[in-house]
Amino acid sequence: MIILLLLIGNLPLMADKDKSIDKKLTKLYNKEKYEKCLKKAVSYNKKYPRSYVPEYYMSRVHYIFYSEKENSLTKSFINLRNAIRYSNRLPDSSFLMWKDSLKYSLRDFIYNNNDTLKTNKSIKNALNFYVENYSDTLDIFYAYYPKLERIIVNNNFENLSTIDSLRYCLISIAEKQEGIVYRFAGEKPETGFDCSGFTKYVYSGIGVELPHNAQKQSDIKARNIELSDAQPGDLIFFGSKYDDKHYTQHAGIIYSIKEDEVKVIHCVSGGVSIDGNNSSWSNYWKDKVLFVKPLSSFIKDN
Repeated sequence: MIILLLLIGNLPLMADKDKSIDKKLTKLYNKEKYEKCLKKAVSYNKKYPRSYVPEYYMSRVHYIFYSEKENSLTKSFINLRNAIRYSNRLPDSSFLMWKDSLKYSLRDFIYNNNDTLKTNKSIKNALNFYVENYSDTLDIFYAYYPKLERIIVNNNFENLSTIDSLRYCLISIAEKQEGIVYRFAGEKPETGFDCSGFTKYVYSGIGVELPHNAQKQSDIKARNIELSDAQPGDLIFFGSKYDDKHYTQHAGIIYSIKEDEVKVIHCVSGGVSIDGNNSSWSNYWKDKVLFVKPLSSFIKDN
């Protein structure tokens, strides 16, 4: 495992408020009061959402928790995953070394803990998380997913030949946007999404260009299917119908279908979220489903 050695106090130039936050969190961190440091960082993050300093310390503390030897494999992965997720919100210009170090730590975690004799759920989750975050696969990925093509997911999908591979890539792109804030007319993760901006962005990652408008997306001349026939990656539309016309209010993507539970990933007022039972999906949007447009209807030669 690579030891991460980033000096406290070497943060880039900060505003006075950031300096004050950094000073307080540094003091707790240096005294190894990690739980208190994390709690304080979370509080600062809520109060000053535009400051990167709290999330930097949230990432660092979770890495400390990850490094503790008495951790179970599952707990170690959860802490490392949290460290990476918080680091993803930091600007590359100032934190690239930290982000790269976490990437190498995840890679080492996977290789050092992989059991060649049996499938391990934590390693499987870590492999999927690696793909989602770094648009790349490790060699042992195919030991867990032998039926998938040996491809490198790098947002260039010209070599993908199966619809299942496209579904996997599309969901991977969508998952990576979880937590991105809602913004009217937004269509990129740096500034936020609205519902159709999110679906447009995700589908563009596999080479499918959609208009930035939920109604226009639902009007595309592609076949419509019922929710019961939907699969992950398909577009789903919500609204109302009058006579032979439909009025689209919202668009999303089918995330998963397991037994009787459907999950969708979409951008609502709280930002991009994966919703299933006991969420806005089941409590509101499920009753407004118009139809689903299958991913296959957007792909040539399908």
